[in-house]
Amino acid sequence: MLLDRELATSSHVLAVILRSFARGRIGVPARGMGALPQAVAAPLPAGSIALRTPVTRVTPGRVRTEAGEITCRAVVVAADPPAAATLLPTLDRVRMHAYTTYYHRTETAPLDEPILLLDGDRRELVANTVVLSHAAPTYAPAGQHLVATSVVGPQPPPERVIRGELARLYGRSTADWTHLTTVEVPDALPAAPPPQSRLRKPVALGDGLFVAGDHRDSPSIQGALASGWRTAGAVLDELRG
Repeated sequence: MLLDRELATSSHVLAVILRSFARGRIGVPARGMGALPQAVAAPLPAGSIALRTPVTRVTPGRVRTEAGEITCRAVVVAADPPAAATLLPTLDRVRMHAYTTYYHRTETAPLDEPILLLDGDRRELVANTVVLSHAAPTYAPAGQHLVATSVVGPQPPPERVIRGELARLYGRSTADWTHLTTVEVPDALPAAPPPQSRLRKPVALGDGLFVAGDHRDSPSIQGALASGWRTAGAVLDELRG
């Protein structure tokens, strides 16, 4: 959950995330994770979003891109922590945790429930594995199942090693499984070492500059969305003032 093998994350962060699990529900979008940014972008006027346009510099009221310069009343940097710190040098650098997910296809599901399977033997190679198509049937064609297996750390093992671990964990052969892809995310989640008494860090930096991301809130997708909500409110307050 925290991508922290050393268990060095602040207990305050852990309590906040556990409370969210207890009060809410865990799920994935039926149309994939891309549904989240699509939902945010859907109400915007056509042509207001420029894709594949790298930003090279940010200053108050100006954003320089490889396609030219944009002037504006407010600038919001909503990026991963390393990219945000590059564009906004006043931000503290944040150590990042790496995460890798292996995706396999199988005709016979190794479990009948949409649950995260953990390694009770504490070999600590596989962080968790799940028959993802049980939670979201749209993630696999009819008659097929999608298994997602995640590993924490910057040096993920070869797929064949993971396949062997999955055979042990599920208690059945994985020889007939098809390896679809492996997704490595070196900067998956910001570290949150103690002290973290104030999870909600400022999003307004002054001079019309704002920053959003899970590094301003709890390290999670929920934290990223919450910080975005706070940032939108801060921008509106400043523009109205």
